[in-house]
Amino acid sequence: MNWLYDFNDLMTRGGPIMWVIFVTAWLAMVMLCERAIQVHIWLSQATRDQQAFDKDQNFIPSFQGLRRASPVSMVLHHLQSHNEMNIENITKQINICIAELIPRLEGMLPTIAVLGSLLPMLGLLGTVVGMIDVFEVIALHGTGNPQEMAHGISQALLTTASGLIIAIPVIFFHHLLVKRLQYLLAVTEQSLLVIYNREMHVNELTQV
Repeated sequence: MNWLYDFNDLMTRGGPIMWVIFVTAWLAMVMLCERAIQVHIWLSQATRDQQAFDKDQNFIPSFQGLRRASPVSMVLHHLQSHNEMNIENITKQINICIAELIPRLEGMLPTIAVLGSLLPMLGLLGTVVGMIDVFEVIALHGTGNPQEMAHGISQALLTTASGLIIAIPVIFFHHLLVKRLQYLLAVTEQSLLVIYNREMHVNELTQV
């Protein structure tokens, strides 16, 4: 249990701002893990759908629920549930569905970005609080109490370092998730284009 003692000692020396940094970092990491798992599931399903389209032009992705279905099947499920598969307004409705789908795919990514930008600011706030403690000690005791001064300086440095150390991986992994999400949207749009072209072709044949 030495790690628990070391953790409590670190948090005590960092002051109350360290707990705020810890809670913020914990929330960001949980959100990152949840979104990474969900994007991976969607991307795997979207890639599987795209491969199925290459093998069978008449393939229709099945809707398996919001968390396991591919984005393409979500769009098709929305269109079919609203009887909007007629060729006249399918382009407009697909664009509307994609616009509604993007926030669902992003999930908590905007919140993660905010938390990642807040962490260095919280570290800076801890620095300011620590330096205020140092100046209060100097005002009360002069420079004759180095132990109390060292506590304030330690608090300032610990919070600054903690905020930066945690913010760097949060921002980096957020960037990676955004890139994977962009790739997911590109795969989805390609699959929807295949379906659109197929519907156009069928419509042209029926009119001949």
